[in-house]
Amino acid sequence: MNLDNRFLVIIIVVFIILLAVVFSVMASGTHYSSKNNDGKEISFNYPNGWSFSERTPGELIQGEKNSTDNSTNRSVVTINKISLNGTSLDQIKNNNIYVKTGRIFNETNRTMDGVQASVIDIEEMAGPERGKLGEVKLILFSKDNYIITISFVTGGSLENLKGDIDHILNSFQTQN
Repeated sequence: MNLDNRFLVIIIVVFIILLAVVFSVMASGTHYSSKNNDGKEISFNYPNGWSFSERTPGELIQGEKNSTDNSTNRSVVTINKISLNGTSLDQIKNNNIYVKTGRIFNETNRTMDGVQASVIDIEEMAGPERGKLGEVKLILFSKDNYIITISFVTGGSLENLKGDIDHILNSFQTQN
């Protein structure tokens, strides 16, 4: 084996190790999967400290994480899968309670499950007398005749949940 071949083998081995590390990070945590009556599935991985339950299999899933910092803050995620049936993403967004009652402070796009998604950061408001309650990250996208909404609500700052949010969103999938 000459020097060029050894170098190529080393590069391939390093590349395989890097792929394994990336896969293990993406697949770490606990896997969650839920199917509705039509066999349509929602699945994702979530980090330690979260607990999830189904309200309606494959259509309404809620998760919760208690604060780890001596405060009473807790964080909640709600995932809804809504049949299109003439409903648009704009209608869902404009009728969202957090959009209606809060103040949007950031709006971006990202890829979710292979499609374009809107990501909206909202200050959750309790009215002028009580001020800010916390923050909300609302993700909206349409895929396979469904609209998916994912809302992360926290009594603190979204920045404190960034790693958890990315962990869930990066592994999120819907399947037929």
